Amino acid sequence: MNLTFLVFLIGFVYGFVNPGRENKLRLLRNSLAVGFVFGVLIALLFFVFTLPAGLFVPFIPLLGGLAGIVAGVFIALYFGLVFIIGTFIGDVLESLLKR
Repeated sequence: MNLTFLVFLIGFVYGFVNPGRENKLRLLRNSLAVGFVFGVLIALLFFVFTLPAGLFVPFIPLLGGLAGIVAGVFIALYFGLVFIIGTFIGDVLESLLKR
C-alpha cells in the first residue's frame, strides 16, 4: 500500500471518528514540529556517517546535515497536508451522515 494513501486513510478515519471539526492549523503546526525533529535526526545521522568523508571534503557533512533538516521539514509538511485533507473529508462525511 502506498504510504501517502495510508496517511490519507488515517487522516480520514481520524476526522470521521473524532466528533466535531478538527483544528487544521494545529495539525499542520504539529506536523511541522515533528518534521523538524525528524529532519534534525536525519541530519545528525548523515553527519555521523559522513564524518570520515568530511576529513577530505569538509563541507559534505554540513551540507548533508542542512539538506536533511530541509528534507525532513518538507516531507512532514507534505504528509501533514495529506493528513489534513483526509481529516477534512472525514469531517465532511461525518457531518453529512449525522444530519
